[in-house]
Amino acid sequence: MVNLLFIAVMYSSEDIFNKAKNDLIAKYGNIKAESFAYDFSFTDYYKDEMGSNLKKRFLIFNKEISKQDLIEIKFFITEIEKKYSQDNKRTIYIDPGYLSSKELVLATFKQRSFKEKIHDKVWLHKVLEFNENNIKHFFHTFADYKLKENQQFLLDEKPL
Repeated sequence: MVNLLFIAVMYSSEDIFNKAKNDLIAKYGNIKAESFAYDFSFTDYYKDEMGSNLKKRFLIFNKEISKQDLIEIKFFITEIEKKYSQDNKRTIYIDPGYLSSKELVLATFKQRSFKEKIHDKVWLHKVLEFNENNIKHFFHTFADYKLKENQQFLLDEKPL
């Protein structure tokens, strides 16, 4: 099963998004597909740190990865977030994971009972499951991953 590097990026500044995207390309190579930006208005969780009028988009890289690769990737991504922070607040939030023909999984530092531990500080969060063109989401699937246009993008771009 092929796992392609998947990165979700939330931001308020297009300039910072583009700089961080260039950092990601320099590290992980070419992007296979990029979603359209959409308004991230599902929660106020990030408002105090990142402000309002947040945008989000998905990047799928040509790079094939393993679950274990996500340990180093998660720590590297955290450094990119720090690089663009202002006054100890993130200006960009980057969620790495992988997209396969069967699932979309994100790497996280947040432990929960439904997540798979792969390192002392890194867990895997299965966000969506695919069965051909059918998508299964879970009680813990984030709201924006339930949007039809985002799901269609993932279906169109997932490896066969």
